[in-house]
Amino acid sequence: MIKSYFKMAWRNLLKNKVSSFINICGLSVGFATGIIILLVVLDEGSYDKFHVHLKDTYLLMRTQYLSEETKTGTATPGPLAASLRAEIPEVKYAARVAFAGDQLVRNGDKSTYEDCMYAEPDFFNIMSFPALEGNPLAVLREPDAIVITERTAKKLFNGENAIGKMLVFNNLLTLKVAAVIRDVPLNSTSRFDVVLPFLLFEPGSPRLSKWDDNHLQTWIQTQPNTRLDVLNTKLKNLFLQKQDEKNNILFAYPFADLHLHGQFSNGKPSGGIIDIMMLLGCIGVFVLLIACINFMNLSTARSQQRAREVGIRKAMGANRKRIILQFLSEALLLSFLALLLGVVLAQLALPGFMRMAGRDFKPDLLNWRICGLVLGLWLVTGLLAGSYPAFYLSRFEPVKVLKNLLPAGEGGRLLRKGLVTFQFVISIFLVITTIVIFRQLHYVERRPLGYNPENLIEIPARGGMKDKFDLLKNELLQLPGVKSVSAGGDNLVRFGGGMNGVEWPGKTADQDLVFTIANVQYDWVKTVGLKMVEGRDFSRAYGADSFTCLINEAAVKSMHLKMPVAGMKLNNNAVIGVVQDFVYNDPTGTPRPMIIYLNTGSLDHFFVRIENNENWQECLSKIERVVKKINPGYPFEFNFTKEEYQKRFNVIRSIGYMANTFGGMAIFISCMGLFGLSAFLAERRSKEVSIRKVLGADIGKLWFLLCKDFLKPVLVAFILTAPLAGWVMQKLLHTMDYHIELSWWMFVLAGVSTILVAIITVSFHGIKTALANPVKFLQAE
Repeated sequence: MIKSYFKMAWRNLLKNKVSSFINICGLSVGFATGIIILLVVLDEGSYDKFHVHLKDTYLLMRTQYLSEETKTGTATPGPLAASLRAEIPEVKYAARVAFAGDQLVRNGDKSTYEDCMYAEPDFFNIMSFPALEGNPLAVLREPDAIVITERTAKKLFNGENAIGKMLVFNNLLTLKVAAVIRDVPLNSTSRFDVVLPFLLFEPGSPRLSKWDDNHLQTWIQTQPNTRLDVLNTKLKNLFLQKQDEKNNILFAYPFADLHLHGQFSNGKPSGGIIDIMMLLGCIGVFVLLIACINFMNLSTARSQQRAREVGIRKAMGANRKRIILQFLSEALLLSFLALLLGVVLAQLALPGFMRMAGRDFKPDLLNWRICGLVLGLWLVTGLLAGSYPAFYLSRFEPVKVLKNLLPAGEGGRLLRKGLVTFQFVISIFLVITTIVIFRQLHYVERRPLGYNPENLIEIPARGGMKDKFDLLKNELLQLPGVKSVSAGGDNLVRFGGGMNGVEWPGKTADQDLVFTIANVQYDWVKTVGLKMVEGRDFSRAYGADSFTCLINEAAVKSMHLKMPVAGMKLNNNAVIGVVQDFVYNDPTGTPRPMIIYLNTGSLDHFFVRIENNENWQECLSKIERVVKKINPGYPFEFNFTKEEYQKRFNVIRSIGYMANTFGGMAIFISCMGLFGLSAFLAERRSKEVSIRKVLGADIGKLWFLLCKDFLKPVLVAFILTAPLAGWVMQKLLHTMDYHIELSWWMFVLAGVSTILVAIITVSFHGIKTALANPVKFLQAE
């Protein structure tokens, strides 16, 4: 029975080659889009699922309620883990983690920078990173051993057994490789190459004993069936007892939710990557829906041709159920052919899409789970696409069909126009979204930074180099082309340190600000290109500058002060100057209050300003030679600040590219539907056009006669979509402090471009029919 349905469906597909081809093309593009989005969503949803105890694993987080803002972060104090083990029975394991970033690891003459972190032994009880050799738990109890990943072992030991071999860490410590673990999966939130015992971190960090110093991550694994609300109540009470600030709330956040729901607002989860995934999911559904609408439109447009077939089959005894099954089998067969083509298109497009979206994962399309979901996608799409034609065509009555008493079909035409309108509502919405996103990206990328990033080089201070700043500075300033040298605790693009509890004259009881803290060397303001709004910069001419500070304009504004403020004290430090606000951390946000302290000790980032001329590469080579001479055990590293700042836009840029791609696919599928409908209409009205042509109608009028019916739905779609898209984009833009204002030309550009594409699409058959010889269509008369 089923076989006969599909045989008949195959014959009908071959009989109607043009409409079948158009449907297959539209559905295949829809399937390719759906498959790519499905793979992205599945990958994001798979993060951290490989951990055995995921449901009992939590990251401890801290919400700080201040007078002007609420901040939630993962930084916790050093003594916390020990208190959890001793005082909260629900905690089975607790482990502190300190990230060290890229550090130099050397084996003989082979050296490489690896992503390192310090961790307590229970980290490997909590997390599931399988060991290939050795016991990571035992390793982290020893002060002279480390754990490395399989990738790092291959890189440093050329595939030889790494266990027992010695590695030199930062040219300072010689450590024994005592365990090798599998490479950290790509879908892991926690990423690293080398794990060092926390015992190595403790001696050089007196902050670990302070409850008011938050700079570590703390992970816990709870006893089975622990209630999260009860646990969080105990954590809150413990934290309030141990530290003085009563506006700090400690809570456990489920590790399973961290990747997708990692964004917080006012101390509550407020989304995160899940928002982008939902947006992509909606786009995928809409693109497939557009393809289904094409199928419905072309099927119902040919209803007059299929009506006689239905009438004859009913007259010969076929019931409505059989006819419905026949049409559904046609839809399923056609959509299956489109699915096969869609899989091929997805495979071809996936590498380029990954590069464009800045993603890095390798999906296995033959995985049973992915295959099952793709087949489910095919089944739902096929049934949805074929449902309306099946029920619409199967209701025709044999007597009316065979006596040509069918209604004129105004209802069907109205439905088709409504469906075409809906298609273009989605397409135009995506086009407007793309224009706004790219305009916003362009606007933010060219935002005045408040400093000069051109030809500013940042050199990470590795090993003992940070203690040789004065020597390095003196030698670099001797080089032609080097204009200025300084150092800072942060790299200008991102500042990590913060402090509240700052006192100033006139501060009221309800004022408590979080100040970003910057530690800098002499000439930092000049080197990075900041402007002094008031007062002066740090200078060796003033011996007391170690007890002074600079602040930015945002700090003056947030403290509700008026210029001049030089001479005022923040805690025990006198303000000697105010620097112009500059952009850091959030490129779309307003600068936060900042206090800048002079620090002539060890700082992690050196800054070199070079002349902007044709000799910059030669100057850079000379800088490299000087750095290697002073710090010979480390490879030379540098970053252009401008390039580092541009990297901040990768996520926004990838979202824009994805919106652009999927918007283009939506318009393509919609226009494929218009192409098919215009071909059908041109064929159906060919005799009318021929008679009009014989009676003297020119080609322009005939073209307009055939095209106007298709342009009306596009115009209606634009009128309906523009206000909706404007409202949504306005809401999106106002989530950012620094944003563009919507302008009329964005909507006009979207509308005009879509209408032009639609005109070009439908004009092919309109002009072809208008140019045809009338005799061709009238000779039967």
